[in-house]
Amino acid sequence: MRGNEGGAARGVRRRSRRRRWALLEPPARRSALCRLPERVDNTSAASAEPEGTLMRPVLICPDHLLEHVLGGAAFPGERPSYLIEKGARRAGVAKRGYRLGGDPTDPAVLRQALRGGRGPVIVAARPSQFARILAAVSEAAPETPVLVVREDDRPMAGATTVSLAALCESTIQPALDRVCQRARAERVRAHFEGAERILILMQDDPDPDAIASAMALKTLLGRSRVSAPICTFGSITRPENVAMCKILDIEVLEISAHAVDQFDRVAMVDVQPSFLEERFEEVDLVIDHHPVDRPIHARIKDVRPSYGATSTILVEYLRALDIKITQRLATALLYGIKADTLGLERGGSKADLEAFTFLYMLANHNTLRRIERPELSEVALDVLANGLARRQILKGVFFSHLGTVPTVDQIPQFADFGLQAEGVEWSVVSGVVGTDLHISVRNVGYVKSAGDVTRAAFGDLGSAGGHRTMAKAVVPLQELLKGADESPSGHACQERIIQRFLRALGPNAKG
Repeated sequence: MRGNEGGAARGVRRRSRRRRWALLEPPARRSALCRLPERVDNTSAASAEPEGTLMRPVLICPDHLLEHVLGGAAFPGERPSYLIEKGARRAGVAKRGYRLGGDPTDPAVLRQALRGGRGPVIVAARPSQFARILAAVSEAAPETPVLVVREDDRPMAGATTVSLAALCESTIQPALDRVCQRARAERVRAHFEGAERILILMQDDPDPDAIASAMALKTLLGRSRVSAPICTFGSITRPENVAMCKILDIEVLEISAHAVDQFDRVAMVDVQPSFLEERFEEVDLVIDHHPVDRPIHARIKDVRPSYGATSTILVEYLRALDIKITQRLATALLYGIKADTLGLERGGSKADLEAFTFLYMLANHNTLRRIERPELSEVALDVLANGLARRQILKGVFFSHLGTVPTVDQIPQFADFGLQAEGVEWSVVSGVVGTDLHISVRNVGYVKSAGDVTRAAFGDLGSAGGHRTMAKAVVPLQELLKGADESPSGHACQERIIQRFLRALGPNAKG
């Protein structure tokens, strides 16, 4: 029980049988320690524990560090008792109001510490004492669970072990990560602090991850739509993305390359300078999760290919600086992570899962459902019907060439769909936009890297690469069709894609 919460009058006095135990308790604490706990655990018949048997943790630790680490744990039942041999250490612990005892290798001392309770006993003593302490616990209370904290996690009979490294991983490492995230975020804010106008730039046809990341960066910098507009050199075409901007009231401006000169700083999110046709000598900031294709010339860059979404990086920035994430922003970021990782099923990392879980409780899920179910135009339906009619499934790979398409977003959309076909492990869908051939590649995740295979298949023709489960290539159509007489939407285009891709995939065609 904690202190005198609720007043001693509500408790029932226990007979005084503490002997020297009571002498080690501070007088001001005795009344609280004498009371029976007011809560009684409800245990099942299978547990075979008497009604009222409580958790009475016993901590055996020789130094202050483990005392603070273990003593701060949220134990149910009564406050923990300490078994400490050194008098100076015992006096210090007693001043903080804990029960104390002596030799942890003495079964009688352990019985007194447990006082009919069911533990657990947590041992962080010298390794030379482990065997004697476990023997004493076994004699005093054989059914008491024992946890041993040691330098390694080698198993010990009669106990569960945890290593000091595991304790550091679960406590110190997250704190260290947060410190590093905070330093990165503060550096970004400091760099943009004096700028009058900031350009937040996304790819030519921005997806939900890019849009959400741009929103988050604007929030991180504390800027308005006027001082930090969210921009693209292209336009938003995919129905879900249009719906996202409309429903969440996100303003995305289409600008020309000449307009860049009007801004004091340029920040890129979910894109890198080499991905754009427009050339930049240097930008101020790049935050992205895509693999680096060419060297990035930026004052500050944070590129993490192991992450499934750029939104995750921005969530870490905002949380590190304790910046409030509104419901609107949380909904956008959650959708950004969900869209880029297919609901954490494609390329998601531990960081993506943590960000997703954090945002899930903040987001508006009714709004999210509205965004995810946009209407498909008749033109989009015609493109999908054309793709189905032209499909070929060879050696576990779904191939389809859509011909000339009105918007590039329909190509990756159909590639995701193709992966659902029975017996398929890869989906390769292509389409022509202007004079370029766009190829989207998807796989099930447990085969070869999509980025590596796509680069090997089409890298000599143009830009190609990506992640383990998703990749794309953009090549001049004339490069692929050199020597072919057929039209870009004809049979020759698909045949050359099939030939190149299966060759890159190797003899084991399923990856």
